[in-house]
Amino acid sequence: MSLAADVLLRRVLGSVLLLLLAGPARASEPWKAVARVASSEDVALLERVRGQSSDLPVLLVAEQGAPLDGPPSARWRAAEELAERHQARAVLWFLRDGDDVRVQVAEPASRHLFVRTARLDGQPGSLEWSAGAEALALAVRSALRAVDLGEPLGEVVEPPAAPSLAPVETVEAPPPSVRVIAAQAPLPPSGHWMLAVGVQAALDGYARSGHQGLLLGAGWEGDSLRLGLQLLAGLPAGLSDERTRLTLGQHAAVLWADVPLVSTGPLACAAGLGAGAVVFTRRTEALAPEVDAAPSSTLLALLLGPRFSARWSLATRLALEASVSAELLLGRPALGYGIDGNFVPRGDGWAVRPRVGLVMVFLP
Repeated sequence: MSLAADVLLRRVLGSVLLLLLAGPARASEPWKAVARVASSEDVALLERVRGQSSDLPVLLVAEQGAPLDGPPSARWRAAEELAERHQARAVLWFLRDGDDVRVQVAEPASRHLFVRTARLDGQPGSLEWSAGAEALALAVRSALRAVDLGEPLGEVVEPPAAPSLAPVETVEAPPPSVRVIAAQAPLPPSGHWMLAVGVQAALDGYARSGHQGLLLGAGWEGDSLRLGLQLLAGLPAGLSDERTRLTLGQHAAVLWADVPLVSTGPLACAAGLGAGAVVFTRRTEALAPEVDAAPSSTLLALLLGPRFSARWSLATRLALEASVSAELLLGRPALGYGIDGNFVPRGDGWAVRPRVGLVMVFLP
């Protein structure tokens, strides 16, 4: 092999190695999407999109201007110019037609155009308007996530036909037609896993201060549903009187299903229902000679109740979440004494107990 060929081969191999090393780094960097906003309603819709897309590595930039309407070819050329002006990978805009609002997301590089329509009644901020706005925001989030993964949604916009080389009469040709078809297929499922670590506390009616402990959680979160498992490890509580000293422990496992309620910027709220089991452990020590301490025992109780949570996104993959729940306990233990064959109650706890939790949520 000649010296020139050897040098050329080294350069080619070096370039390939640099591309392989640089690829993952570029994929993890945030990228830009630009939105054309033409009204106060467009601004409100864009805020909904920001809230739903806060976990994506996307920087949403807004540009004030006239709406992108007119013929499909004119809209596509305007989207290409907008993307080039802001060095953006995706362009989105909203168009109102009566009671319906249509959102369009374009990726000029792959010539994909994604279209979704929702009914938005009332004024921005009202309950009827918010329901349609959340549907559009979820659709845009799915489109942006597909662009991020390199799998754009929607239909391919056909490029203008190449000019013919045959001699033709000098006649001004009409602008090239662009076929834009709104995708009718359902959105593909999107979601991510989550892990949570934090603390929890509940008022149970046994001890004046209730019981406290650690909270560990894991689950899967989609656009319209959250499923998770929580493990609650409580610290043992000491209950004493003139007859006995009792140590009561509580540990629980709860399955939760939540649905998002509202999302505004970095704040998102959800409500749901949980069901699980609580393991009670009891250890008793007699303090009076006439009292015989019962042996240690374990009791299982069922748990069921609603939950409300509020999450504040601190970063793309990190959030702080606070939750409040009301738990109905079925089969909880009743504490007391056996005196002369009679049961003297000492306390049976609350049938419904409130619980609060505070956790750090990791979105790997």
